[in-house]
Amino acid sequence: MRNRVVVPAVLFCGLSFVWSCAQPVSVSGSDGTGGSTGQSSGKGGSTTGSGGSSASGGSPATGGSTGQGGSVAPPATGGSTATGGSHATGGATATGGSPATGGAPATGGAPATGGAPATGGSTAGTGLGGSPATGGTSGTSTGGRAGHGTGGSTGTSTGGSTGTSTGGSTVTSTGGSTVTPTGGTGTSTGGAGGQVTATGGTGGSSSTGSGGSTSSTAAGTIVPLYTDPSDSSWNAIVTAAVAHPTVHVVAIVNPSDGPGSSKSSAYTSGIAALQAAHIEVIGYIATGYGSNSIASMESQMDQWKSFYPTLQGIFFDEQSNSTSDVAHYQTLSQYAKSKGLTHTVGNPGTDVPAAYIGVIDTMLIYESNGVPSISSLSQWSAYAPSNFGVIPYAVSSMNTTFVQQARKYVEYIYLTNDDLPNPWDSLTSYFSALMTALE
Repeated sequence: MRNRVVVPAVLFCGLSFVWSCAQPVSVSGSDGTGGSTGQSSGKGGSTTGSGGSSASGGSPATGGSTGQGGSVAPPATGGSTATGGSHATGGATATGGSPATGGAPATGGAPATGGAPATGGSTAGTGLGGSPATGGTSGTSTGGRAGHGTGGSTGTSTGGSTGTSTGGSTVTSTGGSTVTPTGGTGTSTGGAGGQVTATGGTGGSSSTGSGGSTSSTAAGTIVPLYTDPSDSSWNAIVTAAVAHPTVHVVAIVNPSDGPGSSKSSAYTSGIAALQAAHIEVIGYIATGYGSNSIASMESQMDQWKSFYPTLQGIFFDEQSNSTSDVAHYQTLSQYAKSKGLTHTVGNPGTDVPAAYIGVIDTMLIYESNGVPSISSLSQWSAYAPSNFGVIPYAVSSMNTTFVQQARKYVEYIYLTNDDLPNPWDSLTSYFSALMTALE
């Protein structure tokens, strides 16, 4: 992308110094097992029922075949199959009770990511509603009222999109009803009074755990940032990247038609600021359409890495689109990767033979004034969009329709209202709108 003689099948653009070429789990329920100070009015409920200090293990009935839900039943422990417990007198699979044993220290799930089947409590004891598992944060439910467990109230699951499961916020289960809070697939036994089935969270979108998806459907943009780090365009691209974090932004920096002869403190701090905003930074090299020697370009890559060690890739400007030069660029791309410059981008500025696909990670297949036709881009539909980018210039206003259609075929799209003789000496005036369209 720099001033040059027109070459067939290759389009041109510019840079600041030069411009470039074409080419949860368990809530343990309310304060214990058996019910929240619930009174029963039938047999098996006149005295303190098992699974709770003043709760009959069942609804106003015998709760079981012989009324063992309270009259003679001693306080049951934890979650073993006792009176008032699961499938016993007092109600099948219920939890509740005041301060009763909510189960042995429950793990809330084997540190589950996003709510893998986890048992919130097996035997007796005052159980934590779950150890800080990935299905919820710092679960501290004690099998009772207002229990904040993994998968309980304010339980933030890393397996979901800041998912707050509602598994135990002041949940009171009386005698036998099965409370099923939302959030996942783990189960926790609340003790003798019954059982609560809590869901730890199966995950959600944009999660950080294995229970959810972290992928983004956003496209990206490759920006020829051929301005000096002191220029306002550097702050503008950082601000936009922070405001649109799902968009992959790649900035090509170019101190002097390449790395220059010495390290620049301005570029060192400028590159650091870009990368702090999660912008990928790659360095410029002109390849002369395949005529520049491999040795000279490898030397420039060495300089880039020496001067700016955090650099993430290399931009091969003036890329040939001749099949005979495929091996030439394969050698360059492999050398870049061996130096830790892992993202290689080429700029033929026009279509290339399919033999180049995979040789260079991404190629800018359009660099000209005005946007290309969608039909010309659709010819690449058999290949992953990440192989391609376009950088049209002289596009007077944001063209959202083009971006929405083009991103089906190319992953990286940059439009600018700037024009010849150097379209790359500024950041497009509608960059923020472009970022919104790429989300």
